[in-house]
Amino acid sequence: MLIGVVGGLCSALLQSGSYVFSRVFIHKHRGSFTLVVFSQLIMGVFGALTIPLMMPFTRYPATWNFALLMLLCVLSFVAGQYGFFQTLREVEASRLSSLLGLKIVILAFFTMLLTRTPLHFLQWIAVILCSVAAIGMNFTGGRISLRGALWLAFMLVTYSICDMIEAELILQMRGSSLIADSTAVAGLMYFILGLLTLPCLLKCRFRFQLCKDALPYALTWYCAIILLFLCYGSIGAVFGNIIQASRGIISVLLGAWLLHCGYEHLEPRVGRKAWCRRFLMAVVMICSMCLYSYARTLVGK
Repeated sequence: MLIGVVGGLCSALLQSGSYVFSRVFIHKHRGSFTLVVFSQLIMGVFGALTIPLMMPFTRYPATWNFALLMLLCVLSFVAGQYGFFQTLREVEASRLSSLLGLKIVILAFFTMLLTRTPLHFLQWIAVILCSVAAIGMNFTGGRISLRGALWLAFMLVTYSICDMIEAELILQMRGSSLIADSTAVAGLMYFILGLLTLPCLLKCRFRFQLCKDALPYALTWYCAIILLFLCYGSIGAVFGNIIQASRGIISVLLGAWLLHCGYEHLEPRVGRKAWCRRFLMAVVMICSMCLYSYARTLVGK
């Protein structure tokens, strides 16, 4: 379990760093879609390089089941990305980032339905606490339109399906090391995603400068995903997402550091009340992680 927790925390740290690099890119080029396209192409190259490097340590199962799961994983991720951008049209980015915390609840229900094993009541309390903390970290209130709510639900469900399939893919790998298995699955998935992104160059003209500026985000995100897969493969998607929620705390700390360094164009200033709420939600989030971990020792899973 320790390797999964450490992998999840390191992944959260790298993801928080990647968010900073994404803000740098968007501030410079004024386009989130451009960042998605060029970072995905770069990560496709990373995936192509990762696959042969991992072959001496693991191998992919030559089964239809594995191929189908990989296809469903890629499709659910693409659907989740599409849902994310559609939701972004209806909900502010800061609120959407917080609302992603609801994915933990959906994952808990999916896990219970698929495994037919109910979670311990302490685990449910931890899931709810983590969701409340993730939402309360940056949530600014206000109503969400019906259209926005439907796209949000679609996004959360498809992302949750993707997370669960990722954990299953790693379990089906035939290597002797969980690290090698996780890295190989991440490499294959992002290689396929890179190929699927190629047609987008018809809309976004290729420029070397865009690739160069997208590289810091792509590199940190790709490394974060490898560690995330390691986390899911070790402790499962539900607990993995609870650990991953720590990126909210890390992002707040990074935001405070950026403000201290004078990078106000990357992190907008907020009032004292917002900082107090963030601190309180950080405490709640840490408590939820400890509670879920303790509940796992009680039920042995």
